[in-house]
Amino acid sequence: MRKINYLWYQFWRHTIVGNGLKIFYKKMQLTGREDLPKNKPLLFVPNHQNSFMDAFLVTTNLKQVMYFLTRAKAFNPPIMGWFLRSLNMLPVYRVRDGLSSVQKNNAIFDLCYDYLKNQESVLVFAEANHNLKRRIRPLSKGFTRIAFGAEEKYDWDLDIQIVPVGVNYSSHREGRNHVHIKFGECIPVSKFKEAYIADENEASMQMKDEVSDAMKKLVFHVEDLDEYSVHKILWEELEADNTTITDPDISNARIQKTDAHITPELIEEAKELDKLADKHKVSLKDVAIGKQISAKDVVLSPLYIFSFLNNIIPYQPIKYLISNVIKDRAFDASIKYISGLFLLPIFYGIVAAVLAIVGVDSAFIYGYLVLSVFTAPFFTRAKELFTKNSAQQIEKSKPAVYQEIKSQLEAFKKLRQTILNE
Repeated sequence: MRKINYLWYQFWRHTIVGNGLKIFYKKMQLTGREDLPKNKPLLFVPNHQNSFMDAFLVTTNLKQVMYFLTRAKAFNPPIMGWFLRSLNMLPVYRVRDGLSSVQKNNAIFDLCYDYLKNQESVLVFAEANHNLKRRIRPLSKGFTRIAFGAEEKYDWDLDIQIVPVGVNYSSHREGRNHVHIKFGECIPVSKFKEAYIADENEASMQMKDEVSDAMKKLVFHVEDLDEYSVHKILWEELEADNTTITDPDISNARIQKTDAHITPELIEEAKELDKLADKHKVSLKDVAIGKQISAKDVVLSPLYIFSFLNNIIPYQPIKYLISNVIKDRAFDASIKYISGLFLLPIFYGIVAAVLAIVGVDSAFIYGYLVLSVFTAPFFTRAKELFTKNSAQQIEKSKPAVYQEIKSQLEAFKKLRQTILNE
């Protein structure tokens, strides 16, 4: 990697994106990073729930030079393609892009082989697409092709290590929440060498199964999709502690304990409650836990008021995009993060320029800029405090629906407490 490209890449990765993430999220916890080998090529395979945020969080919390595969359609127009490539993103094509486009993947994979040869790192989302559900979905074989292809090209001398990764969010769609990035034990590709020589397809299946099993231990994982609503309500919607939600050891132990209580009737009740909440666009967590105001909120209220008034205008185009343009809710956090990263500084600059034009003292303007940057992270909490959440809105507009949801949640609260007491 040429020096000028390296400096540009590191500037964006750590100075811009990395520092932005430290502001966007309230807490980032990393587990297992210290155990990663330092002098071996690494193939990272994270879960993929939250659009761009998954890649941003993994790559900015590692020192290794990282290349990662991204859907080819993100590289249009050409200026965007240039920018993404400058950040070590590589286009990967799908069948829907056409056979001729898919054949371009051969060149991309060949680049990955060479990066691994140089002991650089590659990141692949083996689930292929994102989904907000807290579970590991079936893995595609793309990452196995890269792993085996690189080793085969270089006579099995690379000792590539596959690193399963779990990215856990307390709330996928909002900022100022908790994230827990958990790096699993490395899986050496050489472990599958004999199987690969005997039968490439069988070796690929073995690798996918082992990596999938490892990933399931690193995230909140519900194996049976039919039971998903039950576990979502019990262990996500009714859980007030963000640290607990992002701890897969706790979550998966609870899921396992719940199995004995699962019945067809419970599954149907959970699905119906989920449908009712979706129909009326109400968060079950808002109903179950409500708006909590702490002593800290009271002390910081002047800063919350300033942040709310200062940021409510630049927030409007972001809100419009999320509400009216982007239909995939997995993009919500990415839009808020990327828009805020660029839109807020521009807005603060415009306000400062206007103040300067009307003759406001420079010391006041500098103070405004410093206070704006300092209080920007408070906007999410200020918005929660000064606007009605979904539960408050529906309680006023549709009290009967609110009471029905609340009543059904009470039954799940009792079941939750029974399981926790066992």
